[in-house]
Amino acid sequence: MITPSHVQELVTFDGGEELVLSAYLNLTPDRQIRRTYRAAFADLVKQLEPQLDEPARAALEREAARVRAYLESEPPHSKGLALFSCTPRGFWQAIALPVVVAESVHLGRRPYVRPLLDVLDEYERYAVALVDKEKARLFTVYLGEIEEHDQVYDVVPGKHDQGGWSQANYQRHHEAHVYWHLKRVAAELSVLLRRRPFDRLVLAGPEEATSELQRLLPRSLRRRLVATFPAEVFASQREILERTLEIERGIEREAEERLVRELFETAAAGGPATHGVAATLEAIWLGCVHKLVVADELRLPGSECPECGRLAQDCPPTCPACGARPVPLADVVERAIERTVEEAGTVEIVHGVPASRLNAEGEGLGALLRFSRSAPDV
Repeated sequence: MITPSHVQELVTFDGGEELVLSAYLNLTPDRQIRRTYRAAFADLVKQLEPQLDEPARAALEREAARVRAYLESEPPHSKGLALFSCTPRGFWQAIALPVVVAESVHLGRRPYVRPLLDVLDEYERYAVALVDKEKARLFTVYLGEIEEHDQVYDVVPGKHDQGGWSQANYQRHHEAHVYWHLKRVAAELSVLLRRRPFDRLVLAGPEEATSELQRLLPRSLRRRLVATFPAEVFASQREILERTLEIERGIEREAEERLVRELFETAAAGGPATHGVAATLEAIWLGCVHKLVVADELRLPGSECPECGRLAQDCPPTCPACGARPVPLADVVERAIERTVEEAGTVEIVHGVPASRLNAEGEGLGALLRFSRSAPDV
């Protein structure tokens, strides 16, 4: 399972004079049965070869052979696979991905991590409590997969329908047992939060039960609650997963819209934010990026100064900041992402309507800043 520590390890690796092969493969069930992912990898390598000079082609063939050997000996069993190889540096990473990824092969001094960041950004860990007045089932949903954890069952006496004083007493007895049951569910959710920390909480079940449970949640759970939906307590895991993923997609898109809106509004008010390729690359160079915001398909050639670290969209003969000779980059956006992570910033890759707005008004790139920009001493 992919974790932020995987990305951090990849981002901090630098092949130096040696090149790193990064490969992302789509492993749908039909491809696994016929192992056609191996042919797909070979095709991707062939498409990359004409773009490389002779030394780079030799490196590509060496690392591709290592990947091919791995694919022959280790049949994958996940929906996606990320592979990173730099034989001269003894570097190898194979990361099974529980979600489908866009296929690609890249060769460079550093691992290509943008798809991994996108996966981590798109998927948060959700907890789902499926409840009624007697039973509860607790799940976590992460990276498109669902896991069932605990079941809570309490014997709750039925309602009395004979009327009179006895009925009122029995009704209170019934309501007390329902209360104790839902209180126990809330306690089990708190245990789950400590054992398997989650970002968001969803309640599912009859409205009466979910409303009462919501009232009983402690603050640590209530602030994570994002949605409720009706469901029977015996609903299938697939049904719970599909409803939760639908909620998750909606929340992620809304969060991206808010972020892009905040970016432009803050910048317009003269606050700690910027947008546009040149301004954002400068902010990264100055080390003041708190959150980098990137349109999902943005890729641009550029350069990086090996002395002062200045990033640029062009590749001038000398760095205007220090006079050193910049190193050309096939994708300066990817390097901007890496530099942000290296400096403990975060990266948000936006899609759909938010990406369209960022492309139209900010050249696809922007950042919320830690502090106002000022030129460093160089």
